[in-house]
Amino acid sequence: MSTQEDAVLQELIQRALAYPDGGISAEAEAEAAAEAAELAAEAEAEAVLSDSRRWPAGLRRLLDGPPPAGGDAAYPSHAPDSATGLLCGVAPMLLHRSAGAEVWQRGDLYDEHVERPARIVAVYDALLREGLVGRAKLIPARPAARSDLELVHSRSHARRAVRRYEGEEEAHEALGLQLGADTYFAAGESGRAALLSCGSVVRARDSPPVVV
Repeated sequence: MSTQEDAVLQELIQRALAYPDGGISAEAEAEAAAEAAELAAEAEAEAVLSDSRRWPAGLRRLLDGPPPAGGDAAYPSHAPDSATGLLCGVAPMLLHRSAGAEVWQRGDLYDEHVERPARIVAVYDALLREGLVGRAKLIPARPAARSDLELVHSRSHARRAVRRYEGEEEAHEALGLQLGADTYFAAGESGRAALLSCGSVVRARDSPPVVV
């Protein structure tokens, strides 16, 4: 039994001891065991998506970029003429991570922050497993031009948001963010991820007829 499963069962036992007879029914024990197994399965799925070394080949290729000109048997099937677009090559966005995350270069994306990189991986993994990638037109992600950003942001804000900083404290001070808050800015990579995210929206707009 895993540590997580054992913790659930121990909690149930403690609840049972609060009753006058101190007993625990077989039905309650089975229910707790099922809940513990479900939690363990979710934890394992999160671990797989957090570790790039365990990604399926098709998922890795989709995140890395568009299919090569010469073809790639491991690349997921897709529909170039579809009116529904899906960005590919979004792997650099995974470098936007909280200071508490493990180093991406080690292949480990584990992070407890709600905006952890694994959330992007989970979305693409689900699209692949449900066969939805095969019904979409793949649009390669690309960085935004500074002129694109300045259509909706001031020049100074655009410059601060995409630059590289020496450290987290400098980045947070320049952007007016509170250290330790839900919103974070990784000094070396968040600006790059932001450029790619914004540019990809522009790229999708320029690839009609597409619904993203």
